[in-house]
Amino acid sequence: MPLTNHTDIWSLITKHRELIKRVLTGFILGAAFWCLFIYLPPFYFSLVLFGILIQIIIFEWKNLFNIYSPLFWLTLPFYPILPFVLLISMNNNPVYHDLLFILFILVSSHDTGSYIVGSLFGKHKIYPQISPKKTWEGFFGGCLFASIGLMLILWEQGMMKPWWFILGFALFVCVLAFLGDMFESWLKRCAHVKDSGTILPGHGGFLDRFDGILFAVFFFYLLRNILVIIFSKN
Repeated sequence: MPLTNHTDIWSLITKHRELIKRVLTGFILGAAFWCLFIYLPPFYFSLVLFGILIQIIIFEWKNLFNIYSPLFWLTLPFYPILPFVLLISMNNNPVYHDLLFILFILVSSHDTGSYIVGSLFGKHKIYPQISPKKTWEGFFGGCLFASIGLMLILWEQGMMKPWWFILGFALFVCVLAFLGDMFESWLKRCAHVKDSGTILPGHGGFLDRFDGILFAVFFFYLLRNILVIIFSKN
């Protein structure tokens, strides 16, 4: 009986090895990422964002487009360069720094929740022709994680918001993040590659991790002054 139990446990670990590796890598990198964002001056976080952008341009973008193709050069300024410029701009402005925190929490929570719930319970595919692993269960699980993340931020900051606002705002940002994810999946499908890169174990490349943020940042940046008022403690 003990052998059977050990065998069952090992079988379960093997079955979900990719999930475990992804979660562990995400936790370690995420902890370093958040410590850098929260405890060091914004200059250092902007430097990291700039470094990630350079990594994407030099090592990952060529996996999606032929360097001699006009699309390589025509798309690059708008995606991913422009979204990273917006991220760095918001990071360098103390007024919008907290908005950037909310953006990263929502998108990272949605990504994590989507992967965990989708891996464990996902059955109904959303668009298998572009992204075979994306499921409705994973998407709504990610929305739940994002809502909880936003609720915890507001609670920690002492801000009271109605539940419908938390769910609605999280859902809207999750839809943007999902569209960004699907757009990058479409690019990878066209290029016949699984991931944009291999630098992050269990995650692929940096573009694979930032695809949702690169879409959602446009919303945050365009409405940044309104969002500052909405998320003000007053």
